[in-house]
Amino acid sequence: MAPLDILFVCTGNATRSVIAEALTRRDFPHLEVSSAGTFAIPGLYSSHRTLAALHSVGVSAPGHRSRTLTEDLCAQSDLIICFDIDHVHYIRRRHHTAAGRTATLGRLRVHVEGPGNLPLDLASEDPSHWPVHADPAGGDVETFVDCARQIAEDLAIFLNSYAPSAEGGSDTPHSSSTWPRSTETSPGV
Repeated sequence: MAPLDILFVCTGNATRSVIAEALTRRDFPHLEVSSAGTFAIPGLYSSHRTLAALHSVGVSAPGHRSRTLTEDLCAQSDLIICFDIDHVHYIRRRHHTAAGRTATLGRLRVHVEGPGNLPLDLASEDPSHWPVHADPAGGDVETFVDCARQIAEDLAIFLNSYAPSAEGGSDTPHSSSTWPRSTETSPGV
């Protein structure tokens, strides 16, 4: 059984998705994980505020460089976790075949249905009321640290329920039958 492949998406692939990727790599090494941004400038280094936020939750992202979300990244991902509703809308418009496996972290944290089980109708849900993680861009270091701590808390709740590690006594819950890759077009957004 192949490991679950998670893609974290934020706007610039500079803070939120970087933090989530680093936390997942550390705490859930049995998962494949990557990150990208809807409007990232490829190749940018992390800011000092992002580095402080990463440090505040006990992780680092050595060598991270921002990259832009692509069709290939969406296609290879079993689950796409966004941080804002705008990211979900972007994926529904530009990468519609990934809509059924895309949600905000807040949506997944609140509504996870147990190991390996996610709602199968995400593409038909209206994301306008899904919980989000606000972009800390423009804020001070403490704003970035607060964002990192909230992402760390929500990610741990979601992934501990959805994808517990094999070391924790359960098998890796992912299977192609529990999270099919939809090729249907989602409703227009």
